[in-house]
Amino acid sequence: MKNILHAFPNLFLITVLAANYSCSGNHGDEISVSDFGTLSSMFSNPPAGYSTAPFFVWNGEITRSETDKFLEEFHNQGIRQVIIHPRPGLITEYLSEEWFEQFRYTVERCRDMGMKVWIYDENSYPSGFAGGHVPSVMPESFNQGQGLKMMRTKSLPDTADKFFLVLKEENGSFADITGNLKAEAGKSGNYCLFSKTCYGKSEWYGGFSYVDLLYPGVTGKFLEVTMKGYEESAGEEFGKTVSGIFTDEPHINTPGGIRYTPDLFDVFQKMWNYDLKKNLPSLFEETGDWKKVRHNYAYTLLELFNERWAKPYSRYCENKGLKFTGHYWEHEWPGMRNGGDNMAMYVHFHVPGIDMLFNQWNESSPGAQFGNIRSVKELSSAANQAGRNRKLSETYGGSGWDLTFTEMKRNGDWEYALGVNLMNQHLTFYTMAGARKYDYPPTFDYHQPWWNNYKLLADHYSRLSLALSAGNQKNEILVIEPTTTAWMYDSYNRANPYLNKVGQSFQTFITNLEKQQVEYDLGSEKIISDMGSVKDGRFVVGKCSYKTVVIPPCTENLNETTFKLLRKFAVRGGKIIMFSKPVFINGSESPELNEFLSSNSGNNISADTLSDEITGKWLSNRDVKFNITVGGGLFHHTRVLKDGILVFLTNASLTDTCKGELTVPGRAVVTLNSFDGEIKGFPHERNGEEIKAGFILYPAESLLLFFPEKETLNYTYDSDKSAPASLVQPTGEVSVKRDEPNALMIDFCDLEIEGIKYDNLHVYDAADKVFKHYGFKTGNPWNHSVQYRRKTVEKDTFGIKTGFSATYKFYCRNPGRISDFTAVTERPGLWKVRMNGKEIAPVPGMWWLDRSFGVFDISGMVREGLNEITITASPMSVHAEIEPVYIRGDFSLEPHEKGWLLTPPEKEITTGSWKDQGMPFYSWSVTYSKEYDIDTPSGEYFIQAPGWSGTLAEVFVNSKKAGVTAFPPYRLNITRFVSPGKNTVELKVTGSLRNLLGPHHNTPPEGISSPWSWRNVKEYPSGKDYKFYDYGLMKDFVLTNTF
Repeated sequence: MKNILHAFPNLFLITVLAANYSCSGNHGDEISVSDFGTLSSMFSNPPAGYSTAPFFVWNGEITRSETDKFLEEFHNQGIRQVIIHPRPGLITEYLSEEWFEQFRYTVERCRDMGMKVWIYDENSYPSGFAGGHVPSVMPESFNQGQGLKMMRTKSLPDTADKFFLVLKEENGSFADITGNLKAEAGKSGNYCLFSKTCYGKSEWYGGFSYVDLLYPGVTGKFLEVTMKGYEESAGEEFGKTVSGIFTDEPHINTPGGIRYTPDLFDVFQKMWNYDLKKNLPSLFEETGDWKKVRHNYAYTLLELFNERWAKPYSRYCENKGLKFTGHYWEHEWPGMRNGGDNMAMYVHFHVPGIDMLFNQWNESSPGAQFGNIRSVKELSSAANQAGRNRKLSETYGGSGWDLTFTEMKRNGDWEYALGVNLMNQHLTFYTMAGARKYDYPPTFDYHQPWWNNYKLLADHYSRLSLALSAGNQKNEILVIEPTTTAWMYDSYNRANPYLNKVGQSFQTFITNLEKQQVEYDLGSEKIISDMGSVKDGRFVVGKCSYKTVVIPPCTENLNETTFKLLRKFAVRGGKIIMFSKPVFINGSESPELNEFLSSNSGNNISADTLSDEITGKWLSNRDVKFNITVGGGLFHHTRVLKDGILVFLTNASLTDTCKGELTVPGRAVVTLNSFDGEIKGFPHERNGEEIKAGFILYPAESLLLFFPEKETLNYTYDSDKSAPASLVQPTGEVSVKRDEPNALMIDFCDLEIEGIKYDNLHVYDAADKVFKHYGFKTGNPWNHSVQYRRKTVEKDTFGIKTGFSATYKFYCRNPGRISDFTAVTERPGLWKVRMNGKEIAPVPGMWWLDRSFGVFDISGMVREGLNEITITASPMSVHAEIEPVYIRGDFSLEPHEKGWLLTPPEKEITTGSWKDQGMPFYSWSVTYSKEYDIDTPSGEYFIQAPGWSGTLAEVFVNSKKAGVTAFPPYRLNITRFVSPGKNTVELKVTGSLRNLLGPHHNTPPEGISSPWSWRNVKEYPSGKDYKFYDYGLMKDFVLTNTF
């Protein structure tokens, strides 16, 4: 380790530059917010840089007119920055002149609209291969081998000379006999043979393979081929309209065996002064000094990844005036295969980032997404220490079409309480045509039934991003993450079970700390090595200093620098709380470490468990103190401003209310409403220099409070939510109206390809068969694959006699009693469409669901019994993806033997589940209306509607929108909309595209949707076996009056 500067001769200069830059303050267009006056003046309408920034997924043919529509819609919904993200399905050639022309146009439009643009650096992910352009021009980026596999044998095979490396075991050590194989011929012994492994070619990489990010020059080539066109087309807007670059999941995983790169052994030798080649078996087996070798090897890979990817990329962005953001694959800790140390990589971002996928809450697993406290605390801690104010999270990917506003808020607020302050929604589909709609939904755009109400959440996160970027988070406790201990137990062959114990123990420990409202940062030993010091009796890491350092359970190793700093810290009076006693330094047993931890009892405090006593005595917060009386879902975030303390509280439970009180230094309390931007007084008690404020947080509810140091202006207060209320009786029963035509989705078809017939195929399998028939080995080329240059569209040269037809069947009873029949197909220009044998044409200018979906008027064409819609592609087209066909109209649905039977609507819609009332696929809104006679309005009027199921519910009073009730306790003040006399109150419940688009088959799991969720559907089931959600008003809403 002493020779790390020898291994990387430019490291000292690079580290100094990085450290200097990290302390330089705000970057680009950000405004420093250090006091409440500045915060309050901006809170209602934050600058664009605080807006949410969804992935604007370019996944089709990119045009100016379509881009204009999206940008206008984003702006209308409070979204003022986008990350342009190429993704599977992209037709416009990536990195072509046309691509950069479309990018330039988007930048110009955003500039004129006061919006920001970010560059996503890859055609899909993981970053590094430039959509195939890097491997195409730099073969050494992938053909040098990226892994080494080991095989043990008692005698050398005849092919021994074909192996990369051959070791012979003698007296417990290994000798390199690669150059002396003839002398070993015919002998017996213990031999280890190593062969190279390489990343495999894949359509995901444009027909190439991923690249070796540890190989010198790969990052430079990647930036050269990717960024040259961006510089030429929009370089003058870098640091202005163009905020930065997003990199996605670059990694150093292995294609098999240990991770290898050509100069691995040389770098390792220079860093550690011994030969890794002769110790390779220790990386596969627990032989030799395996803990030391594994630790040193993991550290070496981390250094290579930092030096050859993160640092040059960060310098490029800095030189161009761009912010570097994105994320790595942080979900396999304590495993080290994707990078070794998440936090150590984050510090080179100007806006460190993570991703939080799916909608499956799990607080216990180290590999979990939402609920994984460690993952977010790694991000915020590294950012704090590096002096990075903004922290991004790529959020909601793969959560499914059914994600509700309440779930969006719970998941987002939880991240924000842990330190995130830049929301990156995954994702916005440019088009949902073909397989694109299955690409880890949901989408945040006009496709969604709830889209016109999204401004509520977009504004919420813009204001929260501003507030939680103000001032500083000043945590007094540092918890060392046991990553270097994990290194000793990980293996590419079979990890030691203690690895999982390390991960689980730390996960539990951190979760308990958070639940006890302890304010702390995590400590990466790599960051400590680069930025650590001891000053004035405090343990300093970059921009942060700590009074207490915690060594968590199961920590066996400390790096040498960490140990030296801890020893100095203890001598200067610092407190070290030990829940375990490490015995290794850099992977080797250390009597010196043992002596230090055992002898300095005055400042080294041993603890067995994280008890309330230990927390209260050694880990209590400096300023903010809690007394929680009900519930266990509270998370909080504290920021110190020049003139007071800002506290954000959120209840992460979806089922339980949280109650308690907090005590904070100050003279008053104000609350900042992140939904409407208003700032009001908050009830409290003052006790000398402290303020005590009680709180009640319903599920997913949050509260943003500021405690000023000095007296404040008089603020108005909200009405008392606990005031007694009386029911206002309606004049009649609730009336119910479906706001859109009912819908049927037909996802099975009969297929005929050049005389070959298939019956009852799911559309995924049908599309797969067609494309394979016409030479696409992996099936649909637009389905989770990447087009290199124009390789896919250039195959659109099919002969005139090629093609196929797909026939979709549905049954109908009494069609004459059903009005307004329409059919919908995707991209109608690709097909000849026939309804019951008669060719039909789309209605000009009409679309539904997606602007590329055409609508056909089939009124009067639907017959009793079996009906067939046939689409025919002749000749075959590379764009001819077989997808569902939709029927719309005023009908009900009943399960049929296969699929569904359309029937006339037999009765009025009532309260209760839509799927039980013949509307299983219906995904839009249903309006529930009641009338009230109020002679002389007085007091306040509230709608209370806890009994609906959907994504959100809107409230209208006398045809005017009163607001949205999307979050518990589902109570909305409608006082200013009530007028004397007759009042009509409407509750408009919105479902989700989950019931229309699925997945419907194979018992889909809750909270996760990926392209694979729509595959492997083997049989056409009866409608009764489709899976739907219950949407609707299950219990009637009420109107209450308080005085």
